[in-house]
This record gives sequence, structure tokens and C-alpha cells, in this order.
Amino acid sequence: MHRRLWLTVSMAALGALLLVVAGFAHAASSSQAAKKGGTMRLNMSDTDLDFSDPSLSYYVIGWQVEYATGLKLVNYPDKAAPAGARLIPEAAVAMPIISNNGKTYTFTIRKGLRFSDGSAVTAKNFKWAFDRSATKAQQSPATPFMDDVVGYTNAVDGGKNPANVPGAVARGNKFILRLTHPDGGMLSKLAMPFFQAISTKTKVDPHGVTVYPSAGPYYISSYIRSRHLVLKKNKYYHGNRPRNIDTFDIEINTDVDQSLLQVRSNQRDYDMGGLPPSAHADLAKRYGVNKGQYQVHPLVETDYIALNTSRPTFSSVKLRKAANFAIDRPAMLRVRGAFAGKRTDQILPPGMGGFKDVKAYPLKGADYKTAKKLAGNSCKSVTLYTTTSPIGQGIAQVFKYNLSQMGCDVNIKNFVGGAIYTAMGTKGEPFDAGVSGWNQDYPDPYDFLNILLDGNSIHAENNNNLAYFNNAKVNKLLAAANLKTGAARYKAYGNLDVMITKNYAPWASYDNRNEREFVSKRTGGYLFQPANASADLNTFFLK
Repeated sequence: MHRRLWLTVSMAALGALLLVVAGFAHAASSSQAAKKGGTMRLNMSDTDLDFSDPSLSYYVIGWQVEYATGLKLVNYPDKAAPAGARLIPEAAVAMPIISNNGKTYTFTIRKGLRFSDGSAVTAKNFKWAFDRSATKAQQSPATPFMDDVVGYTNAVDGGKNPANVPGAVARGNKFILRLTHPDGGMLSKLAMPFFQAISTKTKVDPHGVTVYPSAGPYYISSYIRSRHLVLKKNKYYHGNRPRNIDTFDIEINTDVDQSLLQVRSNQRDYDMGGLPPSAHADLAKRYGVNKGQYQVHPLVETDYIALNTSRPTFSSVKLRKAANFAIDRPAMLRVRGAFAGKRTDQILPPGMGGFKDVKAYPLKGADYKTAKKLAGNSCKSVTLYTTTSPIGQGIAQVFKYNLSQMGCDVNIKNFVGGAIYTAMGTKGEPFDAGVSGWNQDYPDPYDFLNILLDGNSIHAENNNNLAYFNNAKVNKLLAAANLKTGAARYKAYGNLDVMITKNYAPWASYDNRNEREFVSKRTGGYLFQPANASADLNTFFLK
């Protein structure tokens, strides 16, 4: 999912990302001055939020919503790259005071901040964000990011409800974070929506709260799962972030083809769920690329098929390697349509620190001869999880055909939108392979390799390690890589990417994607927010 880490060890990653972004024109749908007010009518085609709950949401669209609704200690400004990818204080009056040993961060909270219900924002609300996410019953995917915080992991393992993280301290208007050892990515982690100010009225709920007070420019006024979402201005917000639209009215699980027609005819203004794969060539021809209504921007992202190593079929490394030789990466990329991105066979994407292109598996098409040799006659039934979207269905059909050529019988099970991650994230779920993708949370290789492939992070629900890959040797190497900084860090992670891809093959990676979006003619203020990898809802306005 979705992004960050600009300090110390990651400046090289920033430079690489900005070079990629520079390959496209800067995004701005209009030079017209932003107008205030009105209702912007959005669709969320073929999908829904995984959760609206800030401790649980880990889906790109969910973070797009939370960028508009959340208030964080530090955040990314509503600007294009490079400014939009550089952290600034938000709820804090300034960047933190960091102790000489790098293990204590002290933030001073601004006065006058309020939630959408009128209650005051204090240091206790940031303390609660940590305690709530560390409560074992909450089953938050935030837990792998904060194991450097004193007592965080023990709080999770202790199972108390609610948890108390001793390293997260609220003292008057000060929020103090104590670490076991320095972490150059900590500020970037604090900019993740998990650690926004959370009202103490928001109780622990592993199923996720749907409507709750938030302290950002907007708040969730109503949410009916799979049907309707409404965002409204937080009347108590007096910060300096833009908020031009009064109300975002969002229809969920709409038909993507019908939605495109609606946006073209100005009946709806933007589809958060995406576009039909076949539409992109025509949209580029009609409207141009990054000239207004049709926008294309590269992501630091990898799409892949997770191969469930905890199940009999893909517990075999030979079968996992066979799947990597069997898949037709160009065919999978074509499913996404024009301007979709680039083919890949690796875990780390280009633009990520440590990436080195090794071409471990065929990028120009399937190699069935090698796949059959590796598989022998051992591949029987494979249950593949995918989404109901046109892209999800298309990828599934390519994968099914590809694996049939090495003797596998692939059975497809469909899910609506983010529900696939809820299912695949549940330990013991009976799937053998799953269509998935990962966009950076912050630009550091830890966010791909440790978060997605460290076996120590596997728990009962909300797992990110969808391959359920748990190799003791690799786990130790991942932990050792995370202790390194600078060039040594990137070298270690680059080597791990190559080793895991070639020797263990827990994924069958197939592309690095672009974000492609289309807005109505009456919509102004389009901004691709680089740190959040999506359109910035706050800057939109109606002409």
C-alpha cells in the first residue's frame, strides 16, 4: 500500500523517485483560482474501502480518504513533487526535538486543534493511536512498523485490552516517543494514517469503526459499506491545508464502464476506483496526457501474484519457480491497457533504494518448457483469489491459462475490492495464489522486504505477508539489513531482493504500475500527491 522516508538513509531513493516523476508532465488540471463550496460527486467503481477505521485501513483508496480526514504529527503538504514528498509539521508546532542518541523524539502539540465533534486534540490522542494499534484484539497492520518503539511489541504480545505502550508518552502538550535504537524512518512512519490523532472515544474494534471523529480538514459523515460514503468539512478545522469542496458524495461499487460515461458527461466528477483498461488509449488521444482531465503518473509499486507457501502446492520452491517461468508478463500488463506501466520479475520496484535489475525470470513472455521441467507432474489444483474488477478478472484468466500449460488446474474465487486483502490477510485462508499489489508506504526497501516477507510478522488477521513466507535464514538477514544505513543498507536490501526472488520465489511479480486518472470537465485543482500516490481530494474544486 501504499509511501515514504526522506531522512538520512533514503535521500537516494527520493532522487530516484523524482527522476521517474520528471519523466511525465507536471499535473495541474487548471490554472484557474480555486473556488470554494459545492458537492463533488465521486464513484468508487468495483471496489470499497477495506476499512474506514484509522487503525485498520491499509488500502490505497482508504489512505486517500484519510489524507483528507486525518491530522498527523507530521504530514506531506498538498503539493506536487518535490515539495509534496517532503515532511512538514502538522499537529506539531515544529519538527521534533531528537535526542543526541537518536532514540527520543519530543513533539509539542499545537493549541486550538479540534476533532470534528468539537473535542480538543491533545498529546493523549497520539498516545491512543499507538495504544489502540498495539492492542492485540485490534489486529492492526500497523504493528510491523513500530517494533523499534520501547515496549510496542511486548504490548502487542501481551494481549491486554487496551494496550499501554510505554515508549509512547503523553505529558501535557508534549508527545514523547522512545525507541530501542535509532530509526531513520521514524518520521515517515509517523506520517502513516495509523498514527494520526485518534479520539479516545474511538474504542478498540477488530471489525473496524465506520464513522468516528477526525481532526483533519474533512471527516466521514456517513459510511454504508459497499454502498455510500460521504465526507464533509470539519467546521472546527482551522489549519492551513486547502479544503475547497464542501461535501464529497461517493457512490461505492459502481460499474466502471458506466462510471466513465458519467464522468465524460459531467454527471460524476471522478472515479476513485479507476478506469476501464480499454479506455486509456482513447482518453490520451482525446484529452492528452497530463494536460487537464486525463492524468498519468508513475508509482513506486509492484503488482504480483502471492504464492501461498503455507499451503501444499506452493510450499514447493520448484513449483513457485515454475509459476514464475510460466506467467506471461506482457499479457498481464496488457490487461491494464495503455500507459499501464512496465514489466518486472522482482520484489523491489525501480525508484526504490537498493533496486538492481537482474531479469531473474522471462519478461518477454512465458517459458513453458522450463516451467514444465520444474513442475514435473506435481501441480494439481490451485485456488486463485482475485477481484471482480475487469483487471482482476483479466489477470486471473491469464494466470489460469499460463499455469494450465504446466499442468495446474486453477480455480478462481472472486472478491469485491479490498475484501480480497481481508480474506488473504487471514492466516489459514484456503487460497494457493492471490492477485495483489504493493505501493510504497515510504521509499525505503524495508517497506517491501521486511513488511511483506518477514515471517516474524505473521499473525492471525490483517497480514501483509500474503505469501506466508517464513524462512528463518531470510528473517535474520532482513533484521540485519534493517540495522544498516546509507549505501550499505541499499546494498544489503538489493542483494536480498535478488536472493529471495531467485532462490525462494514467494511471489510471481509481473509489473510496476502507473496511476491513471480522469476527471470531469467541471473539475479543477487536480493534484497528484506523490507521497500518497493518488489524487489529492483537498485541492479539488468545482469550476
